[in-house]
Amino acid sequence: MAINLEALRQKHEQLNNPAVANQNSDFLKKFYQIPEGSNAIRILPWRDEDKEFYAETKIHRVPQGDTVKNVHCRKIHGELCPLCDLYFGLWKTGKSEDEDLARKIKPRARYYMNILDRDSGDVRILSVGVILFKKFIGTMLDEDFGDITDLEKGHDFKIVKVMEDGWPKYDQSQPRPKSSPLGTKAEVASIMDSLHEVHDLVKLEEYEEVKKAADMLVGVSVEGTTPSEPSEEVSDGDYLSKLQS
Repeated sequence: MAINLEALRQKHEQLNNPAVANQNSDFLKKFYQIPEGSNAIRILPWRDEDKEFYAETKIHRVPQGDTVKNVHCRKIHGELCPLCDLYFGLWKTGKSEDEDLARKIKPRARYYMNILDRDSGDVRILSVGVILFKKFIGTMLDEDFGDITDLEKGHDFKIVKVMEDGWPKYDQSQPRPKSSPLGTKAEVASIMDSLHEVHDLVKLEEYEEVKKAADMLVGVSVEGTTPSEPSEEVSDGDYLSKLQS
């Protein structure tokens, strides 16, 4: 198996640059990594009405040897995306190996939002796929719950994470039936002052960089790379470990 020189260069740079390593560590600490089992959180509203409480993006997971590089889809910004062009082109060849690669680089929805971890009391960024996000939205559209982010009459959400064949399942997740205030006035003020800039996470990738990533995949065998996910969800730890790559 060939050595991934680019991955080694990145690791070498990280090891020789403590400032970069610390920056990456601090960045990942902002995220809520969902533990297995039952976890109580409160989804937080945004600080004003100009933006939604969540930020939406789509991610191409690009195989690079034994690693995976996450690339934000440019179409989320209304721009041309070479990886999307490659994705659709691969399906037209009729070759099974091209279809396998297409499944791997399929743009997958990802949503970022601020949450309060009820266990620690910390404000963290929750990054989820479409399945869990649908549960949040479905709850808000249910007249029995409404806006669960409301500071006074909102609802905590119980995320139940069960690992199955190495992948997370959230089928048992549900809102708490009883509404409750987020906290005291002082606590609410502190929590809202601690919101992370989730909308800034949806970056516009440079066209040439995305094209380069797409061009490198043409004719590439996907044998031995990470298997495709069985659903739209991605293992949380795996996703966050590669979020900055």
